[in-house]
Amino acid sequence: MTYPNTEPVEPVRYRWQDPANMVLAVWLFISPWVLQFGSNASTAQPASGAAAVNAVSNAAWNAWVLAVIVFLVALSALGSFARYARGQEWINLLLGIWIFVAPWALGFAYGPFPAASWDHWIVGALIFLVSVSGLSMLQRTPAPGLRRDYDHEPQRR
Repeated sequence: MTYPNTEPVEPVRYRWQDPANMVLAVWLFISPWVLQFGSNASTAQPASGAAAVNAVSNAAWNAWVLAVIVFLVALSALGSFARYARGQEWINLLLGIWIFVAPWALGFAYGPFPAASWDHWIVGALIFLVSVSGLSMLQRTPAPGLRRDYDHEPQRR
């Protein structure tokens, strides 16, 4: 008895996009401290008011949370869940869009720390572009283990 889809699964081809998204996620995570818009930045300018402190907090928390999510999605694309790479690239593409739009949506685009906005805009655009590149690469190659009838020669009888 033969079962469908029991052929050996092709090894997952190396894709540079997943490690690139992981590096971008690590930068996004540490950037509130490096660019000084993290929790300590609010004490540096006490006269800036509660709205500025709240915007800085929004920027830092958005960077930390989104960085962890982007990192985990990219990491899962490298591991045993690589057969879902197309979905993972779409998730990171959407997260890149959110990271880009977040300065306006969360109200820190015009705050006292322009570095927070520029960091989100640059990293969001790069994650978006890397994910688009990953999706275009996946469109050209079949998913691992997926057998399409037109990829194989017809059987001769």
